[in-house]
Amino acid sequence: MNSNVAIGTQPEGRATGAAAWYAGDFKHDHSWLHRLNDGDVAEIEAALQTALATGKPVTELTRTDFPLPFVAAKLATVVGEVERGRGFALLRGIQLSDYSRHEAQALFWGIGRHIGVPVTQNPQGALLHEIEDLGNDYDGNNVRGHSTNAQLRPHVDPCDIVGLFCIRPAATGGLSTISSALTIYNEILENNPNYLAPLCRGFRIDYAGKGPTEAPHLISPQRIPVFSECDGFLTCYYNAKQIERGAEKSGKLLCALAQAAVLEVEALALREDIRFDMGFQTGDIQLLNNYTILHARTSYKDDPAAKRLLLRQWLNVPNSRPLLSVVADRLGTGPRGGVNPYAMKRD
Repeated sequence: MNSNVAIGTQPEGRATGAAAWYAGDFKHDHSWLHRLNDGDVAEIEAALQTALATGKPVTELTRTDFPLPFVAAKLATVVGEVERGRGFALLRGIQLSDYSRHEAQALFWGIGRHIGVPVTQNPQGALLHEIEDLGNDYDGNNVRGHSTNAQLRPHVDPCDIVGLFCIRPAATGGLSTISSALTIYNEILENNPNYLAPLCRGFRIDYAGKGPTEAPHLISPQRIPVFSECDGFLTCYYNAKQIERGAEKSGKLLCALAQAAVLEVEALALREDIRFDMGFQTGDIQLLNNYTILHARTSYKDDPAAKRLLLRQWLNVPNSRPLLSVVADRLGTGPRGGVNPYAMKRD
């Protein structure tokens, strides 16, 4: 693939490498699952106690406050796989049975400090967000899917890596569904190459309450490409709901070709031989590369006495892949910026 291409230019050739995978590749390959041993868990527990002893609020804890002299090297290896390899990983083995919610938050936050820099996730400035069903309507204006129990369509988040920490799984459902954006690109290139023009040209997306102001109908002023190339790296930025709502709010509905192209990305992401499903267990930490992986979720039902609860961090990683300026500024809050915490600025 060429470097320094213009916005809207279609990448040349197929995407290759470990990030271009099919679900069948992992039928017998479980190298994405990293099981923490007793020594790792003991070191994390000791780091947690050190962090708690500082008395600091959770989101003020630093990497130094959560020392991981040996586990940090393992985390660096895992992050390398997420950033430059297959694009996803799962850490398993953390025991939560004796932890309070505050302690679980501190533990996940401390591990996150060894992965990257946190990005704000909502107008309230949250850096550590709780994912649970609040009874909201997924189809409502500016309703974010994580606050519902609905099936979530394939999408990416506006950060380098998204980390999810499972405190409690759902009673039924709630599977994490991931797919390779590079494989999806290759499938379109081979079977429906006419779709690449609108996808690479991009769309004005609905900010869905995550933009630079709290205006309810705000959309991006520039088109953001679904597929783009920068310095030889193919990147995907996709959220069908935001694309469709952006068209509605702009008053310029998608043409038939563009609509078909957007829906084809979604259909491919959910195709049986492409998507890879994983269920969460208590204590699991999932890490996903938001430029090479689309993630979705099946609908779920809760046990009213023990509702599904995940903690989420949006993380930017040093020396992550280069991005076109419009992709880096996807929320209108600056290069690789998070949600503008405008709610915190009110008098």
